[in-house]
Amino acid sequence: MIKFGWALTVLGLIAILSGLLYPMGVIPKNTFLILLVAGALVMFIGSMVRTVGILKKK
Repeated sequence: MIKFGWALTVLGLIAILSGLLYPMGVIPKNTFLILLVAGALVMFIGSMVRTVGILKKK
């Protein structure tokens, strides 16, 4: 469960970093906002999954 949480966090980070394509003019503003919000939510869910995994170990 902890590895799954890390995988979600990395996926969210990739989504946020892909938002760097907006200043280069590759993606439109709507896509940028979706990537930013979705990446933050996925990173948050990943951290919660990791926390639950750690608490279940104890």
